[in-house]
Amino acid sequence: MGEMKLREQIEILATLQNVDREIKEKNGTKQVLLGELQVKDKELQSKKQEIALLTAACAEKERERQGKERVLQDEGKKAMDKRMRMNRIKNIKELQALQREIDQIRQGNSDLEEELIRVFEEIDRIKAELKAKEEEATMMQEEWQQRQEDMQSKISGIDQLVAEAYTLRKTIASQIAGELISRYELIFARRGGSAVVEVAGGICQGCYMNIPPQLWNEIIKSEKVNLCPSCQRILYYKPSAQQEKEA
Repeated sequence: MGEMKLREQIEILATLQNVDREIKEKNGTKQVLLGELQVKDKELQSKKQEIALLTAACAEKERERQGKERVLQDEGKKAMDKRMRMNRIKNIKELQALQREIDQIRQGNSDLEEELIRVFEEIDRIKAELKAKEEEATMMQEEWQQRQEDMQSKISGIDQLVAEAYTLRKTIASQIAGELISRYELIFARRGGSAVVEVAGGICQGCYMNIPPQLWNEIIKSEKVNLCPSCQRILYYKPSAQQEKEA
């Protein structure tokens, strides 16, 4: 691999890095959008779960109401039957005993009516909360539907751009030696998308550390792949147009 060939390959590698950065950035944006979709879906599911729990609670209270009303109705019939019996009883003691039973039933019914009132109040409270939650869910669903369509459109656009970038990447990568691109991809992954950096004024543009003079000379010669001693990125030197002309 001649001097110009290696230098050209590293410059092509720098071009490939720009494409890879674009792919990385767009995939990152896509993940953010997908994450937002998941969060919103969870919020909607949570709201629906709240509605389901309130609906179940309301149904349970309705069953409780019906049960108490049946008991109240049955106890009312018992009290009526006992009052009718009083008309047929002449014995004072029996009348007094029957009256006590009726009074107990009345007291029990009075307590039951108070419980029933509390149940009705609880049902009204639950229904009001349920209505509010359902309205919130409807509004969230309508707003999210539009937002979701916009986000899905953006994601589709990103997928298209990434597909085009991958096609370009394949074309660029085909011009680079396999060993060099393998090393580049490893560094790219480890260094957060910065694997190939230029040396300017004897300073690595990746970590901004000074390059030793001997290494600097080797980078200028471009006879081998040189790594920064500090950040281990691939280093290259791109002479100016004037320097190229003078060379």
